[in-house]
Amino acid sequence: MKKSIFTKTFVTILIAVLIILAAAYTVTSLFAENIYYSSKIVQAKETAREVGWLVDEENTGYSEFIYSVDELVIQTGGRIIILDKDNQMVYGSRADSDLNNANEFVPPEALKLKAKEYKIYEYKNSSGEVTQYTYAERLENEVLVLVGIQVKSITETVAIIKRIMMFVMIAAAIIAVDAAYLLSRNISVPLRRLNYVAKEIGRLNFDIRYEGTREDEIGMLGGTLNELSEKLEKNINGLKKELEKEKNMDYLRRQFIAQASHEMQTPIAIINSYMEAIEDGIVEDEEERERYFEIIRDETNKMSKMVKSMLDLSQIESGTFTIKRAEFDIYGLLEPACEKFRILAESQDINFLHSEIPKNSFYIYGDEFRLEQVLTNFISNAYKHTMAGKMTYLSFREIEESEMAEPPISRYDRGIRISVWNEGEAINEADLPYIWESFYKAKTLTGQKGTGLGLSISRSILQLHGYAFGAENVGDGVEFWFEAPGRFEK
Repeated sequence: MKKSIFTKTFVTILIAVLIILAAAYTVTSLFAENIYYSSKIVQAKETAREVGWLVDEENTGYSEFIYSVDELVIQTGGRIIILDKDNQMVYGSRADSDLNNANEFVPPEALKLKAKEYKIYEYKNSSGEVTQYTYAERLENEVLVLVGIQVKSITETVAIIKRIMMFVMIAAAIIAVDAAYLLSRNISVPLRRLNYVAKEIGRLNFDIRYEGTREDEIGMLGGTLNELSEKLEKNINGLKKELEKEKNMDYLRRQFIAQASHEMQTPIAIINSYMEAIEDGIVEDEEERERYFEIIRDETNKMSKMVKSMLDLSQIESGTFTIKRAEFDIYGLLEPACEKFRILAESQDINFLHSEIPKNSFYIYGDEFRLEQVLTNFISNAYKHTMAGKMTYLSFREIEESEMAEPPISRYDRGIRISVWNEGEAINEADLPYIWESFYKAKTLTGQKGTGLGLSISRSILQLHGYAFGAENVGDGVEFWFEAPGRFEK
């Protein structure tokens, strides 16, 4: 079984701390005595220098001199003996003025030292163990200073240091265990959470998120994992939609062909029947024959428009449908359209009204031909749902950016709203989401039949332009509208 990162981290930290503590204890055991000995030798040297300064001080009385040296004895914790240049005793702690009583502390060889020379002497007991060191130095003024260093004090001090180190190690080990546990847990717990989040992402469960507030590398990893989850969810959902779309593609193609064939059958059947009637000589009256030809022409025109619309729709679905943008005056498009549809309205006994066309120009950036196609589709659709004697109204109004349904994605900061309203029965609210779909045909009041392609093509044209558009029930009728950003010019 693999060890968890908690166990590995905990054990690694604990072992590292214990190794450091053990090394510190080993170094102390091996070198503490030598280090302490070296420090005592340095202290002895400094003591000898201070004695030399006291001897050279002319204004210092004998009692003051003795007092100062006694202070040095207390500081060093050992014996001090001072001999003049003739090796006569000047001062001796725990010794009489007779040098013979201090011979166990004053090596005969030390008496032969010359100025600025020093030497360290060892004193051993009967067992051969060193019991004392004596630091002897003949100063520049030829005063001989001997400073005793007790080995026992060094040994006792080192033993105390070792005991203290032992207690420190035990306390440090306890602290290290707690610190290693907390640090390991601080690392392993969020990593286990990240592992859980990653597994859920692997199961395509994108509702799980890392919710930590850390700002270190683990927190950054959690944030990256959340971003990855969001992107994967978005991409997978998009892929599902594409797969679903691809799965339905064959069905949609078959449905499109079936619907297109059905739409074509009616005008073809009408044309065939009227042509047969004419060919068989059933229609003898010239006026009646002319009416038959007029019906044939109307059905032929319908078929032509239907084929053109289906070609446009085919280009839209294949992604090859394009628009050619250019800046043009929208009022230059609306003025002839108003005249054309006024004449058509009169022939159908429809009251067609429109906004007054301003004398200024309003330039928009788009495909003039395709936008005229949209306007034609909107008005033609309105006529199909307007009974004789009722009204259709074409409205166009310049609006500010704040009034627009969507902020314009263009260089313009204002726009124009063009709408076509027809008086008549409202569209069923359940039908409103589908009126822009291909071959969708709502019930018409006039009984005219359409292909349902006009609004679908208009939607694609407006979407390619990036224009806001819509349809809604307004008052006693229905309004279709779109907005185009542009610029005003007098």
